[in-house]
Amino acid sequence: MDCVNTEKIVMIKFSSYAFVLGSFFGFVSCNSTEGIEEQSAWSENVEYVADENEQQVEEYLAYIDDSDALNVGNSLYYTREDGATIEVEIFLNDSSQILKTVEEYTRSASASIQTNIFYYKDNRKYATKEFFETGEGEEAVFTERVTYYDQDGKPKLSKQRVALFEDALVEEMFAVVRTTDCSDQRMQDVLNQTGEFETTFQGFVSEGPQAYLIVGENRDGGYRSALLVQFYTPLIKRLMDNEGTMKGTPLIVEFEKVNEAKGFEFQALMGLALKK
Repeated sequence: MDCVNTEKIVMIKFSSYAFVLGSFFGFVSCNSTEGIEEQSAWSENVEYVADENEQQVEEYLAYIDDSDALNVGNSLYYTREDGATIEVEIFLNDSSQILKTVEEYTRSASASIQTNIFYYKDNRKYATKEFFETGEGEEAVFTERVTYYDQDGKPKLSKQRVALFEDALVEEMFAVVRTTDCSDQRMQDVLNQTGEFETTFQGFVSEGPQAYLIVGENRDGGYRSALLVQFYTPLIKRLMDNEGTMKGTPLIVEFEKVNEAKGFEFQALMGLALKK
């Protein structure tokens, strides 16, 4: 493959990275589903006015968003036959502490990109921001919902604003709404390649002289991810020679996300091993 004029964006080596993710998410995931749909002490749609503590939270979020000193990585980019997609971006400090993750996804019924942003502090979920679309056609509206969490990682207050267009959200005022926990379990599964995002061998797809390795959940209609083969290693050749019998074999993949000069983006397969 000709790699002249390409820019390497990011690489995550999951074989060496799993300890960081596993130990971190093992600490916070126990609170990821508690408090869902919990009724806020505030009345529905009361205009939101931040107190001093919440202003400090917003200052921390702005600091994380504006920082250019964080290390950045990506999960695999997954697609599904029905049109759903998902990818996670992760931001860490020099001590490998996860400070923010961004989960971008589309649903099968809509091509609109929706986003969940998770902020962490002292190894706990600190705040979340959700950007999502509801309704269809002329009835569709965009919502931004922000939730703050207590010392135990449980949601304590949610606020939201709604607009006809996503770009117009910044012009709207926040109102306090029913407290809702934005679960980070799916995001964890994407990063850790577990559950419906497990990287089992699903075959190859050829495009001219190039071959793409397809990995994903071992069931029809599940999430899939395609990686451009860079080196024809003994394991790659073994998979190619035994596609039928080796389908469903769990794999560990190492990759780089690459942007070519002409705007073509792909995932380059840089390492492959059988998962023990």
